[in-house]
Amino acid sequence: MKREVLPLATRYVAMLVYDHVASVDVCGPLEPFGVANFLTGRPLYRPITVSVDGGPVEVAGSFLRIEPTCSCENLPKNLDLLLVAGGPGCFAASENEEITGWIRKLEPRCDRMGSVCTGSTVLLASGVTDGHRIATHWLEAMRLEADENIAGQVDSDAIFVNSGKFWTSAGMLAGIDLALALIEEDHGRQLALDVARFMVLVLRRQSGQTQFSTHLMADATEDARIRRVQLHIWENPGLDYSIGKLASYAAMSERSLERRFKEVTNTTIFRYIEDVRLNVARRLLETSDLPIQAIATKSGFGTAKTLRRAFARRLGVAPSDYRANFGMVRVDGEDVASVVGEIRMDLESVILGKSVW
Repeated sequence: MKREVLPLATRYVAMLVYDHVASVDVCGPLEPFGVANFLTGRPLYRPITVSVDGGPVEVAGSFLRIEPTCSCENLPKNLDLLLVAGGPGCFAASENEEITGWIRKLEPRCDRMGSVCTGSTVLLASGVTDGHRIATHWLEAMRLEADENIAGQVDSDAIFVNSGKFWTSAGMLAGIDLALALIEEDHGRQLALDVARFMVLVLRRQSGQTQFSTHLMADATEDARIRRVQLHIWENPGLDYSIGKLASYAAMSERSLERRFKEVTNTTIFRYIEDVRLNVARRLLETSDLPIQAIATKSGFGTAKTLRRAFARRLGVAPSDYRANFGMVRVDGEDVASVVGEIRMDLESVILGKSVW
């Protein structure tokens, strides 16, 4: 089904800030929208910053003060997108009824709403995302997953999530990934690619947060023997593992290894091995055109049948469907750019300094 070509009206993109936001959470996601204007020479977006009262806010680290464009009260009547920035101040902001109250008031006026990094914590506190999946920084996801009322909403691996009108991103620079995805939805893949290339970025990362979080979690594991086992599995997903072999590698008894691994990681060894293999397979499906059998071999599943069973049981989709959803985007055999129009980099205007920003 072909997507509708959207009108080229200027879209208001607002970032809600508060004391002790992370500066990159504010500026990073807004930058691609400005670059889209610059490269096309057209005012496609109007990026703005907003605080509750319109007053300046201090960023985390106190090395910079942000002077917002306006207050919440003076925002345009209709917003295409309102994002909530993250940062160490998110916890105080989530308990500030004035901030969460304004999010609730503004939600009906926004075509899309979302958050960057731990801005999800503020968004969750407002209640507007009830029933929707969200992404957040992997470390904050670990904290939120301990809350039974919220755990089911958190996608701890996603770089960004689109659930209905809500768009949320993982930690810090993942907000740029979110912005590129929004530009692609609004104006097609070609412009999103142009913006990404201009900013020296990739349009789509090679996997979710797990490629970062699992390694970091392994580094942080308090027991060096368990950490050694974790990293060995990550570095060698295709090996034929047994408790005996891993126990020998860790210089522990089989029983001690199983018990201690569960204590430290809150999962079993074989569940952990499958997690690693799933993420390797997902990355290969997203970024390569290898046959399913080759991916099964490289990721450690051995056979395509075993890989399909794991995907069906753990992810609820077939590997081929996963590739269709997260690999190269095509619509009815055509590039998205050919469907939604020819909005792309206006090199002549850029070179001559005539571009709009």
